Amino acid sequence: MSTLELQNTSSNGAAASVAINASELVAAAFEPGASLKKLKRALFSVGFLTLVMDLAIYFYRSPGGVVFGHHRLAYYLTLAGIFLAGAAEVSTAWWLSRSSGQARDHRRTTLARTALCCSLLPLVVVVALGGFSVLVKS
Repeated sequence: MSTLELQNTSSNGAAASVAINASELVAAAFEPGASLKKLKRALFSVGFLTLVMDLAIYFYRSPGGVVFGHHRLAYYLTLAGIFLAGAAEVSTAWWLSRSSGQARDHRRTTLARTALCCSLLPLVVVVALGGFSVLVKS
């Protein structure tokens, strides 16, 4: 079982870290017989983590670097897009948990699997923008 640990150290030396069970996320996204409950939990976890990291970057990190150092509007628009993606992930997980009916389980499972796979891009972008370091523990 591998665990991803995201760490961020601020300028004053304080460190924050979040651990994610990567094998559980991969199994939920790509396992053919994954349950809808496991997919919803994984989608909510990734979406909530994306939202929290995006808000932390928005409030505590100013734009910098080659691209965003001169284009502050692009930086904040990127953060707004990531926030909307995270909110869509969390709301999709909530909607999937509230809807019922066994007849549509296959369609909802496919939707949850697709949303979970697509949610990795905003997570990777927010990790890159925030200066988080990713540690893989086996």
